[in-house]
Amino acid sequence: MKINLLVGRPRALLKVAVVALGTLGLTIAIACGQSESADPVSVHLTQPPGIETAASATAEAAPMSSAAEAKSTATEQEPSSANGQVADIEMSPGQIVAAHDLVMSDIYDRTVPSIVGLRVIASVNMGDGIPGRLPNDFLSRASGSGFVWDDQGHILTNRHVVNGADRIVVVLSDGSQTDAEIVGADPDSDLAIIRIIDDEVRPPPVALGDSDAITPGQLAVAIGDPFSRGFSMTSGIISAVGRTINPTDSNFSVPRVIQHDAATNPGNSGGPLLNRYGEVIGINTQIISETGAFSGIGLAVPINLARLVAPALIEDGRYEYPYIGIRGTTLGPDIASAMGLPDDTRGALVLAVSADSAAQRAGLQPANQTTVVDGLELPIGGDIIVAINGEPIKGMDDVIAYVIEHTRPGDTVEFTVIRDGNEVMVSITMGGRPE
Repeated sequence: MKINLLVGRPRALLKVAVVALGTLGLTIAIACGQSESADPVSVHLTQPPGIETAASATAEAAPMSSAAEAKSTATEQEPSSANGQVADIEMSPGQIVAAHDLVMSDIYDRTVPSIVGLRVIASVNMGDGIPGRLPNDFLSRASGSGFVWDDQGHILTNRHVVNGADRIVVVLSDGSQTDAEIVGADPDSDLAIIRIIDDEVRPPPVALGDSDAITPGQLAVAIGDPFSRGFSMTSGIISAVGRTINPTDSNFSVPRVIQHDAATNPGNSGGPLLNRYGEVIGINTQIISETGAFSGIGLAVPINLARLVAPALIEDGRYEYPYIGIRGTTLGPDIASAMGLPDDTRGALVLAVSADSAAQRAGLQPANQTTVVDGLELPIGGDIIVAINGEPIKGMDDVIAYVIEHTRPGDTVEFTVIRDGNEVMVSITMGGRPE
């Protein structure tokens, strides 16, 4: 399976919209990406200007009485019963459609002033060039999206959208343009902060949500500047949570990634994934596709990771991650059985330990044997991480997520591991990731 990145360079994206609303459980989500291969790939949603697209949409107006009634329902808090459950309310089909229209339009109207399109110009060196056709150096142009992080003119986007930029032009929702500069970038999360240079231009910051609170089936919305044709909105549902991706220029994984099925296109990279309250829950980054075109699986970096990374990028230009220094895999039933453990044992098997790392200094033991099961060679014999600071670990993704979200370099963390069939406590003082 290949991964298509959603920004920075010419790629393609997503589509599909599904709706279910408000107190009745309206839910939607978004996605975007493109690939140049026929194999499944993750694609950046960055778009070079000049691609022509056409789209049309028609909507049937709801009766004024239904729309008015729906507005009063859709704009109020969800009615709750005494036990805290959402109360049943009766709405006609027309009122349901009108309420949906109002919710979606309200999200767009409130949020789009905080969304930006990005035009990125970078010089490219062709080495010896192509005689008679191209000079040794020329300019590449790409596009993406972003959103306003604070009232100081900082904008969050994908690193792959702005990486190597010589000039970044920010396009605001009213059509005005202004220049921005890179403040900091983090290849391990594929996030970057840029800042509008003109102090007189300060769009309002967007509201942030909680990516840990979302569940599959909930509504989500994508707003961005696909194909550099102007701002547009798509919707779908959250398809899954807890995915893991690997950014192009990083050796490390991003945990807790959000999977969604809202349509996105080249130029959507770096744009927000929103919940039904218009709060950002993710940053659209990649799609998974068999064809390179959107096939219903989009991936967004969780906003809670951005909450950790963005302030450090603004302050220091970089974010320092905690680092254990291991390579591992989720423990499966076959490996557990081969190591003499119950098949339902859950955890992360340590496959390798880096030299002069926190894990090596603490004495964490890597797998030192192999066994063959059904013709497949499997590693065995290493420590199995089953808990960190008392928090149960189900697999390697849990290890990555816990360390990133709950520890910092210099913290001492208690790992519970199974070693030779017995539980052992190992204290590890976190290091910092190598450059």
